[in-house]
Amino acid sequence: MPAHVYHFEDHWSVPFPIEKVWEVLSQPEDYPQWWRGVYLSAEPLEAEAQDAKRVAVVARGWLPYRLRFTIQTLTLQKPELIEFKATGDFVTDVSRWVLKSEGNRTSVTLEWNPRAEKLVVKLLSPILKPLFRWNHHWTMKRGQRQIVEYLRDGMRV
Repeated sequence: MPAHVYHFEDHWSVPFPIEKVWEVLSQPEDYPQWWRGVYLSAEPLEAEAQDAKRVAVVARGWLPYRLRFTIQTLTLQKPELIEFKATGDFVTDVSRWVLKSEGNRTSVTLEWNPRAEKLVVKLLSPILKPLFRWNHHWTMKRGQRQIVEYLRDGMRV
């Protein structure tokens, strides 16, 4: 596998029913509202069918660079599956959010296989891949904490 290709499988446990968690994760244009400090902006690119949504995002991690990419929703199977792909500074084939109900909790898995195309990340991946992986895990820890806060505070009911 080339150094600038990554594979992540992240797991969250969210203490809310699956339907509420799915509603939040299925709306990438709203990510900056709850995934603060990571998703800086998310702008819908066009009016389209619900299952073909495209959103241009600017995101960051702990490291001092920004990533610009488009999330295109491919499949919405409420409330268990959201499939999407990315283009731009990250390129993916099919990535997915997989949700499973565990009583009044939701188990969330993100399967994310980005190929870094941002030049600095692509060029430095052979040397700094562990640091870039750490940066990804930093963003995901924030996401898990902040989706819980967002739902707890009643911002998405």
